[in-house]
Amino acid sequence: MVQSLKTHPKSFYGGGLFIAALLLSNFSIQKMEVTGEVPPLLVLATVIDIMIVLPVVLFLFVLRRKPTLSLLAPLWLLGAGFVHWIVPAYAKEHLQYMNVSIILVEAGFVLLEFYLLVIFIKNLKAWKRSFKASIHTNPHLLSRISTANKQTFGGYPKLERLIGVIATDASAIRYAFFPQLDHKPEGDQIFSYHKKSEYFGVFLMLVHAMLIEIIAVHVMLMQYSHTIAWIATLLDFYALVFLIADYQAIRKSPVIIQNNHLHFQKGLRFHMTVPLEKVKEVCWHDGGTSSEESHSFTMMLAGFEKVPPQLEIRLNEAVEGYRLFGFKRKVNHIFLNVDEPERFLETLNKARLVSKGEI
Repeated sequence: MVQSLKTHPKSFYGGGLFIAALLLSNFSIQKMEVTGEVPPLLVLATVIDIMIVLPVVLFLFVLRRKPTLSLLAPLWLLGAGFVHWIVPAYAKEHLQYMNVSIILVEAGFVLLEFYLLVIFIKNLKAWKRSFKASIHTNPHLLSRISTANKQTFGGYPKLERLIGVIATDASAIRYAFFPQLDHKPEGDQIFSYHKKSEYFGVFLMLVHAMLIEIIAVHVMLMQYSHTIAWIATLLDFYALVFLIADYQAIRKSPVIIQNNHLHFQKGLRFHMTVPLEKVKEVCWHDGGTSSEESHSFTMMLAGFEKVPPQLEIRLNEAVEGYRLFGFKRKVNHIFLNVDEPERFLETLNKARLVSKGEI
């Protein structure tokens, strides 16, 4: 799914200049020691600048979007590495509280996931029954997991959302390490969307870059903090596993028309099920509407060059879709590219007529 970042020139450039000035001033004071020996108070000021002020300015004035944990966590980690790099060796003892804080936060996440895992295991039998039964109505893995979560933990919305975090991790592990558990569906109403795209080349490039980045970042951070170096390496390794799992999910999760429903799963990033009676119109994309508009879903893969969508699906009312970690999104417009667009358009229109009883 593609989302545009709505930025205003003044705030964007102003925020960017402020961040550049903030980084440069702290670098000059700490690394170059232009003001002399660095006292504990200046170390604390640098930590506040990098870990608090910088993210606030970045999200409020540059990106102009609400902060999310998925963006804040790596930003804080990079910030901690930057602080360790610029603070002089003799003043690093004043960063112990920051190292302890990072460890405590990481331990808190581990304990939370362990607690959720215990709850999940207690309800495993009921969850497995729902998961197996949903295969007849939900052909994609993520939608089956989502259905099983809702049926098992639906009485506790917050718990269902938290379990969704584990579900994303579990799906990534399953696709990356046990791909044989999920077979690619076959049939006349199955439509792949990756074979004629350039995404495989992009995927190989990203994997190659991440392998180099994991080694380089680990070696660099190890000079300043073993704790941060290993945390960064684990997060980078998770990102690599997630990238591989996402590609496996793309291969094994084609667009499916089944039981008067249209099923989408874009790797691990997004999935939704659209009842055919809610499809208002299916047509070739004429460039008149933007695939980056709000409340839209783009079933397209990145390539070396940007390509326009082939088809548009307009809904007569919004349908709920699911993003990473169980976050929801209302969709009323779908843009997509498939390997056989003519056959997809013909099959979908025929299925719509059948669902209405017109054939």
